[in-house]
Amino acid sequence: MTYSAGMDVKTERWSIRVTPAEDTIVRRVLDNAGKSLNEYVVSCAVAAAVNDLADRRVFTLSDEAWGELHDILNRPAVAKPRIADLLARPSVLETE
Repeated sequence: MTYSAGMDVKTERWSIRVTPAEDTIVRRVLDNAGKSLNEYVVSCAVAAAVNDLADRRVFTLSDEAWGELHDILNRPAVAKPRIADLLARPSVLETE
């Protein structure tokens, strides 16, 4: 799944409550970032959600998607000489 704000029409509305301390600290950031509260909250929430989804360990797939994944994982290995060469060299962390 990919996310793109693009030119999508905003049709959904969120309503949230915060403490005065939470409001103060967020508004401090807004003053420095030059963003609206809406822009800031939405961008932070979406970034956190994308990150959380990336950390998922269990994925549900349709039978068709599972078949495609199964086929990809069962393909024969293909030699990649340039990658083998790269991995055979000492890393920059190993050289003095």
